[in-house]
Amino acid sequence: MNYPFKASAVALCALLTSACNATNPSNEHTQTKSNLRVVTWNIEHLAADNTAGCRPRTEKELAELQSYAKSLNADVIAFQEVGSVKALETVLDPQKWQLIISNRADSPSYTCRGNGLTSTQQKVAFAVKKNLPVEKVVQHKQFSDLKMGLRSALEVQLNYHGETLSLLNVHLKSGCFVDDYRRSDKDSCKLLAKQVPLLDKWVEDKSNAKAPFIVLGDFNHRLSAPYNRFSRDLNHPDGLADKAPNDVTKSTLFNANLMLTGCHPYYPAPIDHVLVSKTLKSDYVQNSAQFHYFDNMEPKKMLSDHCALSIDLK
Repeated sequence: MNYPFKASAVALCALLTSACNATNPSNEHTQTKSNLRVVTWNIEHLAADNTAGCRPRTEKELAELQSYAKSLNADVIAFQEVGSVKALETVLDPQKWQLIISNRADSPSYTCRGNGLTSTQQKVAFAVKKNLPVEKVVQHKQFSDLKMGLRSALEVQLNYHGETLSLLNVHLKSGCFVDDYRRSDKDSCKLLAKQVPLLDKWVEDKSNAKAPFIVLGDFNHRLSAPYNRFSRDLNHPDGLADKAPNDVTKSTLFNANLMLTGCHPYYPAPIDHVLVSKTLKSDYVQNSAQFHYFDNMEPKKMLSDHCALSIDLK
């Protein structure tokens, strides 16, 4: 995942107004046993061989990843940048978790930026506690079929309170860190412009069926900004974004982490998001969204360049 080198001044100003609401690493929410905790986490180039790939890790760092993952108290984790199920098993106990990964074909390796190492695969994956029945897994290859190297989306459908809850894990095209992806000539924005309608259609289909859903993952986009074109498009599934850009009354989903700043010290505008259908609004534990900070938040010593982001459902 690539980050923008700097956030726009406007975005920073908007985020400053909500900084007081951001999760403090020393003031995390307490999860009750009756809650369902859903997490998204870009774990940054997790490989089956912890010495391989763009982010090799020592045995000590691997143990710290295991401890951090356990501390999330998660029931479902949507991972990004995972090389294989074997890679997930280096962090999670397969006796306790159902591990599900994208079946996207492997893409060619490349030379990692900054260290000259050889990359491993970047795929999305789910870890679901074994006491939660998975009804169905849907592979959404249309997101990756656009170009070699793009990530597929992955959907799991769970039995939640007697009905089907769909969770879609996405890792969208990086490099298009602009307010209006449609007005950029960058190749990354042109590819993102092809992925957004695919995501929008999935949201529309679930919304029309009045089905509960969650979209979560690394969007590589600052959806929290109220003027962000991507966010407006998702909030206006009937195509009214141009006519009524500030009217979200018809939106069928909400951004659970709208008022949070990102955890990375260099990038306050989050690009990881959890979008929740309004059919789940009564189940969503208000203000439960939080970034889970690492013990060491020095940028070069963070366990990943993303912190995990969680929400709780009743």
